[in-house]
Amino acid sequence: MPYLTKYHLREQEAYALLGPVRAALRELERRTANYAGRVPLEPPDAAAVLAARRVLEDARREVERIWLASAPGPEPEAAGGAEPEVAR
Repeated sequence: MPYLTKYHLREQEAYALLGPVRAALRELERRTANYAGRVPLEPPDAAAVLAARRVLEDARREVERIWLASAPGPEPEAAGGAEPEVAR
């Protein structure tokens, strides 16, 4: 396996990294919906494209849930010293 360097010198936040993943899934979801609605397909092929769109939609929703849960909250000092509550 080749030597792979890290992308960044310091730790990154999931919220920042998952935003583009969420956007890419949304684009793939949109693309498959467009194919299903506008491209002539045999019934088995249409069913496959629609099934793929549903899988992408489910994946996007789950990534979006994780992305929102990982959103940075206010610093404890900014919130009057109290730890922010995280909805799960």
